[in-house]
Amino acid sequence: MKLKLLITALLLSTYSMAGTIKIAVAANVSYAIEDLKKEFNKLYPDTKVKVTLGSSGKLTAQIKNGAPYQLFMSANMKYPNALYKDKTAVTKPIIYAQGGIALLSIKTQDFAKGIKLLKDKKISKIAIANPKTAPYGKAAVEAMKNGGVYNDVKKKFVYAESISQTVSYTVTATDIGV
Repeated sequence: MKLKLLITALLLSTYSMAGTIKIAVAANVSYAIEDLKKEFNKLYPDTKVKVTLGSSGKLTAQIKNGAPYQLFMSANMKYPNALYKDKTAVTKPIIYAQGGIALLSIKTQDFAKGIKLLKDKKISKIAIANPKTAPYGKAAVEAMKNGGVYNDVKKKFVYAESISQTVSYTVTATDIGV
């Protein structure tokens, strides 16, 4: 984590004189961004970090339409690579972390069933990030297709805008989240 913070600090050091750095952050990083900001501010105490959270796809659209971010922390490489390819981004993207999908529920579930658990009749609503704009939603759909359950469970989906909203739906409104 410290190495990733150092890389981020080095990337942002050219902006540190400006007083404020604007960062577009994919929702999957929301749990860690405050800690990252604190560590960055230990190195650059006079620099304010302004964070905008959202799905990687929506943040990419904002950037393409001129949103003034100095750093984009995407949930996958697809979006930053596209921005770099069309010359919207000035530096080549780097991987800062590896993520994965999981099943989450506040209800008692037999997680030993793995992805097949989603077919259980007791599960009527499945929270999932929108696969059109959220990489974790796309990865969830791929996992369900690979697991042979997608066609059986897609009618149960409750779509969220981001992975953060998926977690929120999972703990408040659905039986399980992916």
